[in-house]
Amino acid sequence: MKGLQATFLLILGCILCTQAIRHVHVYSIGFEESIVETAAAFYEVKEQVRMEESTEELLSEYESTSARIEELRKSESTEDQFSVRQKNLELFARNDALASELRLRESVTREIRDLWIFATAGLFLIGVGSTLYARGFDWAGMSLILPGFLELSWWSAPSFTLGGAVREYDVLLMNKIILTIIAFVLLYTLWFLAQRLRRRAVGKGS
Repeated sequence: MKGLQATFLLILGCILCTQAIRHVHVYSIGFEESIVETAAAFYEVKEQVRMEESTEELLSEYESTSARIEELRKSESTEDQFSVRQKNLELFARNDALASELRLRESVTREIRDLWIFATAGLFLIGVGSTLYARGFDWAGMSLILPGFLELSWWSAPSFTLGGAVREYDVLLMNKIILTIIAFVLLYTLWFLAQRLRRRAVGKGS
């Protein structure tokens, strides 16, 4: 059991440390885009949209551009639909950029929600497992502590979401940093408590 705990401590400690360093690095420097991407007209529009902080304003503008596009399409015959887009490239480009950004922000918001739902489940498992371990049920306790910490490490892992949703992405990063710190402190707190319980048990045995 002691070997299992030491292995678990080393592996999870390394994971959490490297994740915390990466999160802080990305949070401090931000997301760096490729020069090639920003050279295209669409990506220039997307960059403008990305820097808008208010999601409500983006949604309002998206609804407005969508309504204008619908009016343009209704005013032309079916055969001329392609020419409608060609004549209004800027309008369509902005509408596409707005739609893309709104989808990304929605995705990041959901990830923040899920992060704390599953992190809470992980903390619950750790709490129950620690109680069992402290009462002498070592293997039963570890069987809950281990998946609890795996849940925390999974949800504190670097996100696959890059760029876009500047405000939401910063909030997501900060939440992941906080969760990583919580997991790291909890990991070593439980380790020291386990060591104290072991020494106390040895003392009583002698």
